[in-house]
Amino acid sequence: METGKMRNSVSMVLLMLMSTFAAIDIPEAKASEVVLTDAIQIVNGGSANDRMVATDADSMGNVHFVWSRNTQHLYYQMHDPRGDVVISETQISNPGAHRAWHPDLAVDDNDNVHITWTDKASQWAIMYTMIDPSQDDQSGDAAIDDVISLIDDFEVSVHTQNRDWPAIDTDSEGNAHIVWEDSFEELDKFYQQPQIYYSMIEPDLISREAIVAVGETLLTPIIGHKGHPDVAVDLDDFVQIVWDDTRGGKVEMVAPIDTSGSMNTEWADMCVVFYGGYFASGGYFEGLKPMLLRANMTVYETLYALSGNWPSAATSGNCAAAYQTGGSGSQGPRTSPLGLVPGDDSGGIRELTEVVYNNGAVNLPQDGGYYSEFWGPGSTWACMSWRDASGNVPGNPPTQLDHRWNPNATKIIIPISDEGPYGGDPSQQSDDTQSINEAHDACVEAGIIPVPLLAAGFGSGSTNVGSHMMDLAQCPNGFVSMNTRSCPGSNIRLTNAEGQMYSFPTTASNSAELQLMVEAMVYLSTNNSREIYMTILDPLSLLENPPPTWQKGDSGTFVDTTADRYIEDLGPSIDGLGYGNLVVVNDTRITLNDAYSLHPAIAVDNSGNTHLAWMDGRAYGYDIDVNYEIYYTRLRLRGAGEWNGAPDGLPTYGIKQIVDSAISDVEGIEGIPTDRPFGPTLTCPRF
Repeated sequence: METGKMRNSVSMVLLMLMSTFAAIDIPEAKASEVVLTDAIQIVNGGSANDRMVATDADSMGNVHFVWSRNTQHLYYQMHDPRGDVVISETQISNPGAHRAWHPDLAVDDNDNVHITWTDKASQWAIMYTMIDPSQDDQSGDAAIDDVISLIDDFEVSVHTQNRDWPAIDTDSEGNAHIVWEDSFEELDKFYQQPQIYYSMIEPDLISREAIVAVGETLLTPIIGHKGHPDVAVDLDDFVQIVWDDTRGGKVEMVAPIDTSGSMNTEWADMCVVFYGGYFASGGYFEGLKPMLLRANMTVYETLYALSGNWPSAATSGNCAAAYQTGGSGSQGPRTSPLGLVPGDDSGGIRELTEVVYNNGAVNLPQDGGYYSEFWGPGSTWACMSWRDASGNVPGNPPTQLDHRWNPNATKIIIPISDEGPYGGDPSQQSDDTQSINEAHDACVEAGIIPVPLLAAGFGSGSTNVGSHMMDLAQCPNGFVSMNTRSCPGSNIRLTNAEGQMYSFPTTASNSAELQLMVEAMVYLSTNNSREIYMTILDPLSLLENPPPTWQKGDSGTFVDTTADRYIEDLGPSIDGLGYGNLVVVNDTRITLNDAYSLHPAIAVDNSGNTHLAWMDGRAYGYDIDVNYEIYYTRLRLRGAGEWNGAPDGLPTYGIKQIVDSAISDVEGIEGIPTDRPFGPTLTCPRF
């Protein structure tokens, strides 16, 4: 069958041409050679804000549009192949309060239009509507929602937390397959990080009801941020789903830590955060590094002991291995970045005896007091080690040794202290303020996110110190406050550094704040660069050959509350016992690049080839705030491996007929006008 994602799509034709001639030197096309029709205005909303349009074509060449008006109601319009309006703008969301976002639509083989969107009016919900345009007289005026709607505003998913970015396609039987990202998961294992969900809807046209064939199914039961899915159904009714994913990403964390006598417990607990163990308050945490290693994410970390003083906890217990990795107290900053050699992913705990203040190097003799609390100049040094005052990258601050950052990782500094940033208490002195101003500016210039932790001990921590940390994390505001800063961005000093300060308590009575801090660290560690992933489902085989433990409407992923785990239904379309399975190809990585790859789109042609397009920053660097181009690849998924569940996915290079290729004009960093730094950016492709 032809899927709605393919039919009569000019974009698909262009990408097919690209894929056919990718390896051939062809002349640059002129606009008149590729534009098949002149642009026409679809709708004149007047003062209304019409946005987030989605479109598809039917078997007769008619084009169907759906969009959000004022991010409130959902509207629909239909044009014939000549571009004439046959059904004018029609509100298809029910009366009442709505906040319609990110609609998508697909036209089935019977020319019925299936629509999904997010309703953010209250608890965010994924919605589904099916309309039959033939029920209208198609005279050019608006239709009546109740007449053309076969299934009206059906709620696919609503829970606590948020969900968004739904996508839809249909199979040869007119069933709707919907995917979306969702921060809810029943076992609450993944710190409310968005995951990819799937559901299949069977429309009952006689009763005008939506029958849930496959219930809400968590497809990505592993920690990490996933988002922006798209879906296409192939000729054999296999459901192919693509999304962007932080698995494969890298993050580097540098922590200048106060080593004065009051910080012993914080050292012990910070090693628990990174390496695992029991907090001083009694709770257990498995550690960022082992947690993310299972999810194919890399955390590079270096914990710096300010002034080279060594609290006992920094050299023993959960810190012992890291202390040894860092030279057992004998080594300062490394001379090479982490991650250049496989397995070299930890800087351990090292001494930091020279920092930056007032554009000069400041020596920190070992004292366990005054010099052990220079976390402000230590933060300046860390950020200037990536980009210095002269704009050099990597930087060369005025110290003998610099921190060598991994060039491709997301970069974060985590200063930790219970006293002022320049020599401890009293804080809020002129040198404290200057050191924070310098650190803030250096981190903004370097694009490094500061996330200071206020050591609270047995209480709530110092407001004066917390205010310094808020000035560093966001922007200085000139007065003592723990409130969120207003950062207009009119200069470097008033630019938001995009960080956040967290309280770091060490007592059981403040366990909620400790949990919040741990969740923040997990979020920072996992919200790094994105790769493109995909999976393949066979829901019709599961429905036709269900195992005894599954019935129609159930989720395709089993929730084992006893063992606190999710069990995916992995296997071939028909296994040795004659039962069907949902996931025939598990998560397969498509891109292998440290840059951000986001917002993928997918389509399948009549020859069974899969076409992917996405926005990619690899031509401009490894940060999220870079220019983006549109990249494309063509995949042949059959023959690269068995579709038997493929627990580890298919081989990335084995499935590619055309390697990742930019199909937009890559100006390059040197070709970007300095007055319009994001002018060439292209985002969010669609087929």
